[in-house]
Amino acid sequence: MPRAVWREVMDADPDATATQAPEWMDCLAARGCTDRSRLYVLPDGRRLVLPVAARAVGGLAVTEQSWPYGWGYGGALVEGGELDEESCRLVLDDLARSRAVLAGVTPMPLRGAVWDAAAGPRVRRVHYTSHVIDLADGWDALWTTGFRRQARNSVRKAERFDLEVRREDGTVAAGPGGRGLAIFADLYAQSVDRWATQRGQPLAIARRLAARRDRPGQVAAAAAALGERCAVWSVLRAGEPVAVNVTLDTPGHAIGWMCAMDDRLARETLATYLIHSLSLRDACERGVRWFHMGESDAGSNGGQFKGYFGAVPCEYAALRLERLPLARAERGARAAYGALSSAQSAVRSARSSLRSAVRTPLALRRAQP
Repeated sequence: MPRAVWREVMDADPDATATQAPEWMDCLAARGCTDRSRLYVLPDGRRLVLPVAARAVGGLAVTEQSWPYGWGYGGALVEGGELDEESCRLVLDDLARSRAVLAGVTPMPLRGAVWDAAAGPRVRRVHYTSHVIDLADGWDALWTTGFRRQARNSVRKAERFDLEVRREDGTVAAGPGGRGLAIFADLYAQSVDRWATQRGQPLAIARRLAARRDRPGQVAAAAAALGERCAVWSVLRAGEPVAVNVTLDTPGHAIGWMCAMDDRLARETLATYLIHSLSLRDACERGVRWFHMGESDAGSNGGQFKGYFGAVPCEYAALRLERLPLARAERGARAAYGALSSAQSAVRSARSSLRSAVRTPLALRRAQP
């Protein structure tokens, strides 16, 4: 795929996202993927680019995806931005001819409906709920009518704390004077431990899995590759890291991509409300139309939090073409892990109850004269 053509098509698509840029493919290439992006010429003469990252093992084509899990939105870039069902079907038919064990597309949520309509029954769907904010009316309207009272009050309270907030673009963040990447690495490590405790997962396993995913390395690579299209927002209180938020921008779409926080300090200072408010205001002032706050299950705490800022649920599906029943195996593995975590939690709860039952009679006997 000629990079010049890729950039031309991206610049001509008003719905392009930063995760569809050729530089994003460079980040994946640094993680062992091969560029298998495709160029199509549609019947009306417009060009369509599908960014694709491939993996192979021992000469066997394992995956061809746009993009792999954890790497954001892929899908088609098309000149003029009018992506129709016929064009999506053309792409999916082409992917179906791939020799890869798994081929797939994770579309930008606002284009999910047209991809879903084109997919047909042969394509497996992995359903997600994203939360998206329409910034068309600008910052003042978003603050007064989009934000709920909970969000506005929390932002005002956060502003009364002595918080140091900094916005660094990717070039600065990845440079010698940047602080955001180091803060993200620190807070993400804390988050891994906190999540492991909440799930009842052994700490050693959680840290090993996190090291394999290497989210700090992923953010560092994205910052260096995207430069001004990546922003790293960080918050300190008395020199202590509180929260960090990484956004990826194009003129049409901003994506709240990665975040991490110190749970105690963030609750105390309400810094997460402030940092999200600032990133939304920044996007509005730069004329961005849509802000994607990321995926959360409907009705979850995460979804409720995003709703405080005016985000609306947007359901879409990642599309998978499988030569082997991978989705079924994946669901089985997740179910087994969930059952194991539930059993571990039940054991811990039983042990805690037993200790309480033992301590209570002892305390009563000691209290007797």
